[in-house]
Amino acid sequence: MSRRKVTAAKRPVTAEAKGQRDQRTYIYGAIPDDAFGAKTDRPPPKGPEAPPLAQDERFEYLVNNPDLYTAATALPGPKKVGRPAHYPPVVYLIFLCSISLFGSARSTASHLQRPLWWEAVRRAVRAHQGDEAADALRPTGPSRSNWNHYFHKHLKPAHGTVRDISRDLWIQQALDHGMMKESGKRTSRIYPERQQVLHGDATVAAPPSSHTEHETVDETTGEIRTHRVDEDAGVTTEGGGRQVYGNKFLSVGVRLANRAHSRVILALESIRHRSQEEDPEREAEGAAFVGLVKHILTRAPGLRAATYDAALRGTHRAPLIAEGLLVFTPQHSGLPPQSLERYQDGPCKHDLYVAEARVCERHITVDGQTHYTPLPVKELECRQGKRTRYYHRLTIPCRAKDHTLRIRVDETEDDRQIDPTTGKKRFNRTEHLRQVPPDTPAGRRLKGFRQDSESTHSRFDQSYPHKRVPAYGANGALLIYIGYAWLNNSVTRVMHPQAAALVT
Repeated sequence: MSRRKVTAAKRPVTAEAKGQRDQRTYIYGAIPDDAFGAKTDRPPPKGPEAPPLAQDERFEYLVNNPDLYTAATALPGPKKVGRPAHYPPVVYLIFLCSISLFGSARSTASHLQRPLWWEAVRRAVRAHQGDEAADALRPTGPSRSNWNHYFHKHLKPAHGTVRDISRDLWIQQALDHGMMKESGKRTSRIYPERQQVLHGDATVAAPPSSHTEHETVDETTGEIRTHRVDEDAGVTTEGGGRQVYGNKFLSVGVRLANRAHSRVILALESIRHRSQEEDPEREAEGAAFVGLVKHILTRAPGLRAATYDAALRGTHRAPLIAEGLLVFTPQHSGLPPQSLERYQDGPCKHDLYVAEARVCERHITVDGQTHYTPLPVKELECRQGKRTRYYHRLTIPCRAKDHTLRIRVDETEDDRQIDPTTGKKRFNRTEHLRQVPPDTPAGRRLKGFRQDSESTHSRFDQSYPHKRVPAYGANGALLIYIGYAWLNNSVTRVMHPQAAALVT
């Protein structure tokens, strides 16, 4: 029986991939053409360039977002006793969102003092809340003093309420656009449609001050200088070993395929970047992502996949796969091949291992080297039940005959058993074996979807002078990010009003 030799497609080798390759103590065979794509597959075409939008356009889209007025009902209202509030809660919510447009609270207050911008707010309030609410507004917008009082006394204590009601309104907006819904098209689970795939990532936002000590001493003059310090900020090590200082946030979003200005930020969360003892109120990155995705699934059962970076490990992927999702992340470097099973069919025996995220057959060469041959996968099978199960239906090429078998790629009951000798799970299957291997055309397609999160964080950073979020504390900075998300989603609402009809 002759075998066709399959060579891997040529592509640029990244520094990370080169480092991983240099650490190998084994030979890894050519990746076969299979259900995950072939070397002749063309890369997906680039989407259209987003048209520029002027500041006044974005502001009009923001103040006329009907969901913004729904969210404002959850904010602290005027007190029954004492001096009445200067402005209703919706004005302060508009102020919060406008900080991401104008760069700072000082600039926002200056803009809202001018009729050009304040009259737009009055018109929007009149359209959404009626003449009485609009006529009750003052001639000009809030001053910076008005804002600082409301932000610190009312808005920051209610940050959890603002976060939760915003999240649910954003999820509904995405559903209204036709995202995260079952499609009439018959597509493989390996190639979910763009609007059925979540993208998530965490970022460290720099606070207004980079100082970590309240007082410093000038070594030359002996002068004692006082500084304002963000008590919640800390040092986080990002990919590549780069250390950054600030507060860490997680975002989850979705977007339409090949349509500019179609991203909807679905959820935001402040996550722990210190030890659990120092910061017991916040969850770690992976656990927070799992919690957000599970909440989104309760509202959007048509969701098919989620993408993240290498920070998501097997223990985080397993519960999401059990919910029926395809979970894609790059492979964590430094994972050694793991023995899977010995397949036997009559006289034929094949040693199966998991190497570099997929099932391989192990051979020992004549010179004593270990060689892993990736096995071609015919299909990613999904079987629904109390826990969704995924299988690779793969082929083992053999001189006698080709063998077909199914390998589970979700966590099994046997995997969860604790090995008494190590005190760990017998096999961390979801850590070593992936539903879609990263080093395939299908994997690179899903990795490209995740890059949208990088764009979200980049645009967020660039919205403020010196890329510093203009608020101290993790809760305050989270509110600023929520305001940015409202601005982004307001643009999407206007730019794609008929999106639901286009994707069904």
